[in-house]
Amino acid sequence: MDLLDPTWTEIPEGNKRAELYPYSAPQFNFLLNKGELQKLPSSYDLKNKVAILAIGSNRSPSQLLRKFGGNEQIPVTIVNVKDIDVVYASMISYYGAVPATLWPVKGSILKLSIIWLNNRQLKIMHETEAVGKAYDFVKFEKNKIICNSNDYLPKEVFGYVSKFGALNFGFETRDVRALSAINAKKRKIKAINQKSALLFLKEKINYKNNYNTKKDFLNRIISEKNYRLNTNKKLNSLGILPNENKWEVIQNIKSDTLKFY
Repeated sequence: MDLLDPTWTEIPEGNKRAELYPYSAPQFNFLLNKGELQKLPSSYDLKNKVAILAIGSNRSPSQLLRKFGGNEQIPVTIVNVKDIDVVYASMISYYGAVPATLWPVKGSILKLSIIWLNNRQLKIMHETEAVGKAYDFVKFEKNKIICNSNDYLPKEVFGYVSKFGALNFGFETRDVRALSAINAKKRKIKAINQKSALLFLKEKINYKNNYNTKKDFLNRIISEKNYRLNTNKKLNSLGILPNENKWEVIQNIKSDTLKFY
């Protein structure tokens, strides 16, 4: 456990922000305390906090710093999750990453994180996830979340799932891809990294114009808002939804921003 490892809190910029998604994340419980990574005390009071399953970049201290700044306390605990995998969503962010969503996969076991937020922090998180526009806020079925310590056993676990489903890597078939950066004990579907997902996206969406390299495609996504929005419209229409869910959508929660998508 190296709490001083700078890769945990370095905030990537430019194209690296897209290509390194979902960023480095500790495989141990920690406290992000006003910008400093610390060991989470066993006595830390998690009462009155909302347990949010972090499936992508929200697992990373660097992303939490980007979203909340350096004046917050955010505890994060490790959990195992059953019958669900983390796959690429059918959309692209304003900084060029293909983000994560969830997909039911019977028999899978993933190692993820829970971030514990107060109500004010939760409202900030809703905005960064563009709830109601890009993601739904959901409540997970009981017994799907396996906590690694009884000290941090949440009564309820919530999270975010793409409104537009998973990116379909097939053409005539339903074919999703998991994020290779997410640790899995029993993975049932093929996993690829972010660079491969971006390359697929460039070829699928952008094959008829002169933007022939992934770098050119990524630069255009980042710099041209209208192009990004049109790309997202295409992706949203091509997304595939699971046949069954392991979660319930919490209705009437919406954000005010589309900045992030």
